Parts: sequence; C-alpha cells; structure tokens
Amino acid sequence: MRVVSVLCICVCAGLVLACFPEPLPVGNIPQLKPKIVVSTQVTSSQSVAVLLTKSVGALDASEDSDPQELLDQIAINDAVVTVQFQDVAYEFFFLGNGVYSSVDLPLIPGYEYKLTVESMSMGVVTASTIAKKTVPFDFLQANIFYTGYDTLAEVSYSFTDPPEKNFYMFNVQRLSGELEAEDILNPEVFVDLIDDQDIFDGRYQGRNRVESKRDFMPGDTVAIVLSNISEGYYNFMQVRKDARFNFAEFLGEPANYPTNVNGGLGFFNLHVPDVRILRLE
Repeated sequence: MRVVSVLCICVCAGLVLACFPEPLPVGNIPQLKPKIVVSTQVTSSQSVAVLLTKSVGALDASEDSDPQELLDQIAINDAVVTVQFQDVAYEFFFLGNGVYSSVDLPLIPGYEYKLTVESMSMGVVTASTIAKKTVPFDFLQANIFYTGYDTLAEVSYSFTDPPEKNFYMFNVQRLSGELEAEDILNPEVFVDLIDDQDIFDGRYQGRNRVESKRDFMPGDTVAIVLSNISEGYYNFMQVRKDARFNFAEFLGEPANYPTNVNGGLGFFNLHVPDVRILRLE
C-alpha cells in the first residue's frame, strides 16, 4: 500500500523558480481566478488515483514556501469525483490531501472514460480519455554507477513496441519510508519520454543514469515504471519536462500547458503501467 501511495502521486512537478533582479514596486495587478488542476495515476493493480489542487498565482508560492502549508492551501478536499464508463458512474473515495481513489473502475484498453469533478468551493470540471493498454518490460536491470564524484542509479531496459502508433513514459523514483507534503508537491522522479518514431524493428533498448539530490547507495529501493501513454499526455509531459519546473504542479501563471480538462488545468489520463520494484546493487 505504501508503494501504491507513492506511485499515485509521483507525477507532480511545479512552479518555475529563477534568479531575478530586485523587484520593482507593483500594484493593482489583477488576480486570475484559481482553477481546478487535475492529475491522475494508475497503479499496476489498476487502482486509480485523482489528485485535485487549485492553481495559485506566481507570487503565492516559491521554493521557500512550507510544503505542508502550501498543500493545505491548494488541496481540494470538498469534491465529488466520478468516472463514467459506458453507462455506469464510479464514485471515488477521498483519501486526504486532495487525493481521491477507486479500486473498482474497470480499465479496458480502447474504451472512453469520462471524468466529472464537482467541488463546492471551485465548481465543476470535466474531461474524457481513452484507456491505453500495458506495454511491459522485456528486460530490466538496475545497478549503482560511480562517476568518481557522484553515485548514480544506472537502469538498462528493453520493451517490444506494438505495431500501432505509440508514445511512452519511463520513470525512476527512489522509495523512502515516510510520505510528507513535499513528496506530494515535489517528488524527485526521473522522466524520459519516447516517441516510437525513434524505435526501429519494433524493439526499444534504453539505458539511463539517474541523478539524485542524495547519492544512491547499494540497497536503495527504486520504483521503475514504463507507461504506454496517449499523444496528448505525451505532449503535456514534454512541456513540463522541458520547463524543468521544481515545485508544486503547474501552479504558476500563466498556465500554458496542454490540457484535456474542460474548465480546468492538468490532464486526465488512464494507462496501466508496468511497475517494477528493485534494489540497487
């Protein structure tokens, strides 16, 4: 359950931070109305988690913000979350900190799912997506790699690309014992995106050396995840990755991410990942 909880929120990222000159006095700046921000994650056991936050102004959060205070500020805890599949509406149960979950929603590749979020404080947003099938690892290995200065995690892997057009997301995340607010807002997750136009002969082989704020050590446990994702979500993640954000998921203004959320921000996606838990040696 601990692994599931961590993986359900590992897609969060955030507000752009940079070095600025001394700011000039400003006033009378119109404040944009906060919007509901949707993030979803599916575990290998096909439980679905939806994280709901509200967007905040670029002046309302920084790297100096207290993570728990910021999470208390942006988490949406008063929503009714349902996903309709065919003629059945599945209601999600509230876990806390803006996270809603379902273990009953059947995920069938190729079928459409419709999300409805009704919040007393923030209003209503909707979204729809097509479920994507699992593409599993064919080979996976993770080891410690010494650079002479740093200790990295080196992950080698391969998978078979089905004949239709596909897009993939590859993630590596160190698993720790405690889940804190900063882990929800700013989890340290390695992300690599793959367009199958770069895959030849139907087989992809990759190797990534993953850095961390704290050196990896022998015995560390990592979650390694391969997801077959939609083109829309691929484009969304590409913008996030290129922006190199580092605190609180797409909270800054202007919010110029691609989105499939009507009336809100973020992205509603359903794909069942191949999740492997390995110890580094």
